[in-house]
Amino acid sequence: MKFFLGFEVCQTDEGIFIHQKNYALEILAKFGMEDCNAVSSPIVTGCKLVKNEAGKASDETQYKQMVGSLMYLLATRPDLAYSVCLVARFMERPTEIHIAAVKRIMRYVKGTTRYGLLYKKSSMELQLNGWTDSDYAGDLDDRKSTSGYVFMLGNGAISWSSKKQSIVTLSTTEA
Repeated sequence: MKFFLGFEVCQTDEGIFIHQKNYALEILAKFGMEDCNAVSSPIVTGCKLVKNEAGKASDETQYKQMVGSLMYLLATRPDLAYSVCLVARFMERPTEIHIAAVKRIMRYVKGTTRYGLLYKKSSMELQLNGWTDSDYAGDLDDRKSTSGYVFMLGNGAISWSSKKQSIVTLSTTEA
């Protein structure tokens, strides 16, 4: 197998490399960003996007198409999980600041089209490792937290996520 639903699979003596380089180049071209300058991170450190009811509204359809295209890249790009999930929160009424954030992610994709997942052949015992992190009440609109995790088997990521947490309230009743 070499291609499957936009995924490219390269099998070598080193292992299996899965990437979406051609798809990444297609979405850059689709949104007119094939000649943009690359950046070294998908989002500015410390960036806190908020709903901006007073801000100038942007094209909602184009915003949804851009974010949806980036979401498909998440299948092989755990490095995009936080930033793409962050901008996906503003699909209801995107403003110019939200479009700028999505375009920054696209600029990062431009410089990292060769990124993907490498599952190395190994004669060593595979070890499962996991990492997690969260920002306590980091969303400035509703004070909810965002948490994320990645699990790796050997040197290859096998599961990852970044999402805003729902607030669960427990109530007790007196008998």
